[in-house]
Amino acid sequence: WLKPPQYQQQRASLRPGPLKCSLAARGGSMARVASALGAVAALVFSGALGTQVELRGSSTSRFDINDQVYVDGDLFSESSALNDNEMCHEHKGTSSFKVCGCHVKVMAHMMTECQTYEHYDTQIGKCDCSTKECDEVTLTSGYTDKFNWKAASFEIMRCKGPN
Repeated sequence: WLKPPQYQQQRASLRPGPLKCSLAARGGSMARVASALGAVAALVFSGALGTQVELRGSSTSRFDINDQVYVDGDLFSESSALNDNEMCHEHKGTSSFKVCGCHVKVMAHMMTECQTYEHYDTQIGKCDCSTKECDEVTLTSGYTDKFNWKAASFEIMRCKGPN
């Protein structure tokens, strides 16, 4: 291919030349990067020295060996495993819940995804450390003729405040 001379001159003028940068300009930006890295290192190092951040609930309320959640007659979770179960759980439908211990409670919901529905949301668990008995509940409703209703979801929660 033969290209016209004006095209070759135009292309040559578009080629980038060598980048010119003074050492002072580079040193300034390097100093800023070093300063930022130093600040990050200081934060990480201070965290390693014992600063504790509590991500779930209050650090004064911990689950212990007495805290247990039973769903449909079976042990669902207990003790420190409750930390990983503080959330909404779906269920095929049950009327039977039992909560033992004073640091945990369950909110049973008639609706899925722990959606509230007036009086069909029931708390199980007393959050009272002065008693050792479990709170066992069969979900019922009705004024004259009682009937069992089934929870489609339930939420495991930590009791708030001093127990």
